[in-house]
Amino acid sequence: MTSASFSIPAVRRRGDPSRSFGWLMVAPCLAMLAANSIFPLVYVLTVAFQNYQILIPVPHRFIGLRNFERAFSDPLFWSSLGVTAWFIAGVVFLQFPVGFGLAVLLNRLRRHQEALATALLVPTIISTSVAAFQWVQLFNYQFGPINYLLGLMHLPQPTWTADPRLALPCLIFVDFWQWTPFMTLLIFAGLRSLPRTIVDAARVDGSTGWQVIWRIYLPLLKPVIGIAIILRVLMAFKLFDIIYVLTNGGPGAVTENLAFFTYVQGFRYFNMGYAAALSLLQLIVVIILAKALISLTGRASAVAAEE
Repeated sequence: MTSASFSIPAVRRRGDPSRSFGWLMVAPCLAMLAANSIFPLVYVLTVAFQNYQILIPVPHRFIGLRNFERAFSDPLFWSSLGVTAWFIAGVVFLQFPVGFGLAVLLNRLRRHQEALATALLVPTIISTSVAAFQWVQLFNYQFGPINYLLGLMHLPQPTWTADPRLALPCLIFVDFWQWTPFMTLLIFAGLRSLPRTIVDAARVDGSTGWQVIWRIYLPLLKPVIGIAIILRVLMAFKLFDIIYVLTNGGPGAVTENLAFFTYVQGFRYFNMGYAAALSLLQLIVVIILAKALISLTGRASAVAAEE
């Protein structure tokens, strides 16, 4: 009978050179992380509780929660929060059904799926500011091609982004045009991951196309759909570049969402303390919103697993 030999790994001591070398290799990444995220967050936390105004030469002093109290009593803050909510609702309720429908149609194709999926990516690849500038030209009241075509058909020619009733829908449409392919490709990837045998068995049992969608696709794709909606909600919440290029928050404050309102307070009025407080409130709202959506996604995943 032979005795088996076991190799016991050596215990590393504090002064082990390999341990120091590992920390040395990780140090640049940690320094970049601290410079890009930790330090700005600490600085914002400091400024949010001060009367920091660049244009007023007064010493910075601690004022407690006054900046936050000002935000809750500011009607423009609630207006910007309402614009953000309307924008998120419009984006999600438009992009999900259209993206889901396009994904189902793309999944049913037998040929050229990859080519069409690549073509769908084109609006998403374009820089958001460049895409917004293109739509500035398209929405132009005097020289834009949209109003030119409407004039040829003797139809009314709106002022689009200059109209308080149409400015926010225009922003929602531009975001819908650019990011619906993102939703489509995420759901399409989820459809491609489903076992083909389940769909084939349902069709053998006599299920129609709508029954396959409602009874198979939607229940099994709840986790994927939840992730797609979470990503789009968070991206829509912090939207800035489209608003800055297309409407600049106008007309008035009709398209001034919370991110743009924070920018106005910080870089137009140079009220850094108030802007820092607004950014912290925005961070808190995003965390709460993300936590709620993740909880809903987890429940949907559990229900789908039980089914």
